[in-house]
Amino acid sequence: MSEKIKELEPTIQLSSTLSNDEGNTFLESQQNHDIESQQKNEPINNDSNSSSTSSMKNFYVIASGYLLFTLTDSGLRMIILFQLYNLKYNALQISLMFTLYEFCGVVTNLVGGILGSRMGLRFCLLIGLVFQIMGIGLLCGLRIDWSKTIVIIYIIISQGFSGIAKDLVKLGGKSVTKLVTKDENESHQSKLFKLVAWLTGAKNSIKGAGFFWGALLYRFIGYIPSLLVLLVMNLIVIPPALFYLDHTLAGRNVNILSLARMFLFGSRDLWFEVPVPLFLRGPIGWSYLETGAFLAGWVMFYGAIQSSTPQLILKPARIYPVKSGKILVPFTIILLVITIGIAFGLQFIDITTQRTPLIILMIVGLFIFSFIFAINSSIHSFLILAYCHRDKVAMNVGFYYMGNSIGRLLGLIIGGVLFTYLNLAACLWFSVGALILCTITSIFLGPVPEDEINDS
Repeated sequence: MSEKIKELEPTIQLSSTLSNDEGNTFLESQQNHDIESQQKNEPINNDSNSSSTSSMKNFYVIASGYLLFTLTDSGLRMIILFQLYNLKYNALQISLMFTLYEFCGVVTNLVGGILGSRMGLRFCLLIGLVFQIMGIGLLCGLRIDWSKTIVIIYIIISQGFSGIAKDLVKLGGKSVTKLVTKDENESHQSKLFKLVAWLTGAKNSIKGAGFFWGALLYRFIGYIPSLLVLLVMNLIVIPPALFYLDHTLAGRNVNILSLARMFLFGSRDLWFEVPVPLFLRGPIGWSYLETGAFLAGWVMFYGAIQSSTPQLILKPARIYPVKSGKILVPFTIILLVITIGIAFGLQFIDITTQRTPLIILMIVGLFIFSFIFAINSSIHSFLILAYCHRDKVAMNVGFYYMGNSIGRLLGLIIGGVLFTYLNLAACLWFSVGALILCTITSIFLGPVPEDEINDS
């Protein structure tokens, strides 16, 4: 023991010769080193927390969309079953109508993984919702006077869309649980298991509730209104998926503009594509040539206004070059006012006693609508290119025009249903609703990049 103490004496003596200043300098440098280490670690912790928050936000959006979709999907099954039962179809025929639903689910699961890895879970969720809306839209067009063979084929096709939709949405719902628990730590498996168990159990509970929900709707409001309720429920999921999920396809402004475009063109095709030609040919009593000439003149006028929008309309109005996407808001409000005016006219002008005033209203109102709509559309076409990154133009423009196509498709289907079972005024009132949503969406558009303003 004494030998060890003697060995340590030189070290003790050396340490005692250190001056107080040198000791203080050593302590200060050690403290500075500790502070620098903490500062280096802080951003990492903040990034980790931010990433975790963002991941959970993605989980909540996709999971809630998945569960709401499940409610509508199981409700849709009950509505179809009860409607077919009332039309006297037997169990074998009804079972046959759901075969493509299951088969499309198998195919979708095979290719869905590739689609999800290339395009992202957000894309899968949105496309799944679109397919479900298309399937419901087709069911709205079912006619009870068709032959049984046609009805069976028709429902098989519509359920094929729903089968694709179910597994695309499920792909997003199940996969997101892995993405939000990807950190490698000892609690990883526990957290993943809990999320998967919760989501799976909640899905089946919601599925059961959906059966009751579908039966309740069918019992109290009937077949078509029940389908429209389910359609709206699916539409509700789209805005959160567009705005709050990670933007793997495009920037924020492109997403918002795409949604506005969907509502804009949906508002037009709700009444223009099918209801207006049939109304002019039927109740108004125009000939085929008169109807065709009017529609041709409307579209050509629309194209001419689009071409002249920058120089002959926006520049004299001193709103050119365009500096912000919010410029769409006043033009969309004008469209809204025009559509309300036409809808009121159709609602209260009696076609049997006031045919001429109604024709004047239709011609004048629709051409004013065409004028403002063309300006709106032209600004849209500029903004999508202005908002795009130069290396992602094709992808962003493709996503944008997908929104355009969805709007036209929904407008076409819903407009046909409304005109068949109600009237042209109902189509216009639905158009008013779409324009209100378009206006609200456009409010969130941001400024145009500076280089695009300078180039203008």
